[in-house]
Amino acid sequence: MKILVSSFDKLLLEKLQHLLAGENVIFVKNGEEAIKTAPKDIDIVVYDAVSGLVSENDLNALFEKAYKNSKYIVLMDDLFPIDPDNLKMKNKVVISRDRELSVLPELLRKYKELSSSPPPSPSPKPTPSSISSEHTGLEIAIISKDEELLKNIQEALSGVANLKVFSPDNINKDEVLKTDIIIYDTTEGVSAARALISMYQNTDIPVIIILDDMFPIDISRIPISKKIGIIKTEIKNSLKTIVMKLISDYNIKPKEKKSFDKISEVLAMDSSKNHLKDIIVDVLKEEIRSTVRESLSGINFKELAKDAIQSQIATEDIKSLMLNSVNEIVNNMRNEIMSIATKEIETAIKEEDIRTIIREITTSILKERIDNLLT
Repeated sequence: MKILVSSFDKLLLEKLQHLLAGENVIFVKNGEEAIKTAPKDIDIVVYDAVSGLVSENDLNALFEKAYKNSKYIVLMDDLFPIDPDNLKMKNKVVISRDRELSVLPELLRKYKELSSSPPPSPSPKPTPSSISSEHTGLEIAIISKDEELLKNIQEALSGVANLKVFSPDNINKDEVLKTDIIIYDTTEGVSAARALISMYQNTDIPVIIILDDMFPIDISRIPISKKIGIIKTEIKNSLKTIVMKLISDYNIKPKEKKSFDKISEVLAMDSSKNHLKDIIVDVLKEEIRSTVRESLSGINFKELAKDAIQSQIATEDIKSLMLNSVNEIVNNMRNEIMSIATKEIETAIKEEDIRTIIREITTSILKERIDNLLT
């Protein structure tokens, strides 16, 4: 096995020489030197990416011009990280050059094992009698940014559950932890496993961990009791079987959806769309009105007016100052309003103008409060 190491950091090179002792290693300073001088039958490229965009471009050139069939281990700097999405090669693992360098020998060992062992026989496709085709009603969170992988998962679980896709760069943790099963893509390596552990914490949701074919992480080190690993290439054949087994083993049932008590009562009492819409709008108005009152209670309009007068600010400036404060309040209300407007409510009140409702309530309350304060 031939390993190509690209780095100009002498201290890092000393560490790598120690970690890779006994291996057939070729050292170069950058991708350009590798393309010109290094042999082309390289199995693994270890690249020290410390130069931001320059490193990204150098790596892509290395891949396109010389080493398309090689595996890549990218050492990423913690202070000035590259964007792995900008790298064109798919067979890559990204680890921290400062904190995770010690896992390098383990990655190489697993690569050797996989390279020397015969390819695994494909898993038998489940028979119709072994897997129910009925929709389970469960919600499954999928954390990945690999479009091909996402497509395979969606095809494998079509008609089985409601799938919610999240990017690992922008995970909505609260939404993920409301689901019944989590599918987490760790093909990016140790950093992805660390992100999974950080997100999961002490919850009790079963997790299906997707592993890279050549560089799978060691899931035994992940402190999650209800976990199972699956190689990326086995998604189409085995994922549905694994999901149904988890449902059976842990007796997973759809979680009850939580909403505002008043709205739930309305939904249970009356199915008439028009009447339902009016009642829900009234409930929303009351919720928004309460939020506005709570937000306004923290603002001292009299002090604002006093400061403005003392600074000889014109009347129009006083109004502007107050309106700016109100605008800030309205912006802070956005999250509250979003939590109120659940999917059921959106369907029922899609013809209602929520902004008009907020404007009416806010204007009325502000007018009353300002009149009291300034008279």
